[in-house]
Amino acid sequence: MLLGVPDRVIGQIMGWEPGGAARMRARYLHVTDPMLKEAARKIERAIWGAPETPSVDKDQDNDV
Repeated sequence: MLLGVPDRVIGQIMGWEPGGAARMRARYLHVTDPMLKEAARKIERAIWGAPETPSVDKDQDNDV
């Protein structure tokens, strides 16, 4: 999972039976916080598009 391999492929590699694969995934494949954050970023991009980078005026005075 950490490498982005789809669940079905992992199940095949591990030899899990199709009927019990969901149970085996729940038992042995743990979702980490970085994985959840990356999924949230992908969903955000899919819904709202890529974040815009703020434009910086290099000639602007920073003295305020």
